[in-house]
Amino acid sequence: MSGPSLLRIGPFSRASYLSIKALRAYHEAGLLVPAAVDPQTGYRSYSVAQLTDAAVIRRLRQLDLPLDAIRDVLDARDPAVTRKVLAEHGAALEQRLAAMQNTIDQLYAALDAPAGHTPVHLRDEPARIVLTLEGTVSEAQWLPFLDQARARLREAAMASGAVVTGPFGGCYPPLMDDDHQEVVAFLPVEDPPLLPEGQRSAGVRVGELPATAVAVLVHQGGYDDLEDSYRTLGAWVGAEAEPVDLPVRELYLVGPPDTDDADELRTEICWPIRSIDRPS
Repeated sequence: MSGPSLLRIGPFSRASYLSIKALRAYHEAGLLVPAAVDPQTGYRSYSVAQLTDAAVIRRLRQLDLPLDAIRDVLDARDPAVTRKVLAEHGAALEQRLAAMQNTIDQLYAALDAPAGHTPVHLRDEPARIVLTLEGTVSEAQWLPFLDQARARLREAAMASGAVVTGPFGGCYPPLMDDDHQEVVAFLPVEDPPLLPEGQRSAGVRVGELPATAVAVLVHQGGYDDLEDSYRTLGAWVGAEAEPVDLPVRELYLVGPPDTDDADELRTEICWPIRSIDRPS
């Protein structure tokens, strides 16, 4: 049983106003390591004195200070170091605020700009046989998952003798989730292959993408501003078409394995819609 100077993680969470999830994250980061961990149950306990460090971490995270900078403050326990860290962070925040202001100005300016030639085009996507690999990923896990899925699906195609008929891609549900999203990575193949047991054990499956009309926008460049292309495409779909309840598809025409230059990346965003009449 914990001594009087120790608090189990639950009471410590309440006393520090830090969630259990945050405390575990700070433990893993080495910022707020429990004073004791029960070797049998794994229960964490914290010293009462650590409430001060918890308060420091909470206040600095409210300022969006990076974890490495918080570690410098905690390690030094020196007001001069704290002032230096906060001054450097303040300068970085000023730059971010200026960049954000510029971005918002550009967004509002785009609303007033006359409509030009739309970058969206329409296409009928046939039904496709695909190799798939599913995952539930956070934003930070998204690119590593895609890299792993791309390699695993190509390996599965080679191992099964499948003929690849199109670019690697991913399906994304219409609804966004704050923390995680379901991703179905896919690789189109000519015919349904017989997958080796090792590939099936790794999660590779044979599936089918249904035929659908799609509104397509090509995103050129890295993924940091992918949301801008989604906003453009979503606005077009809302004004000119009717979306159907199918996942949005991304086709990675030029992906990270093909180039080290982010500016050369090319991604087709394909939004499933009900068929509409094309202009003649």
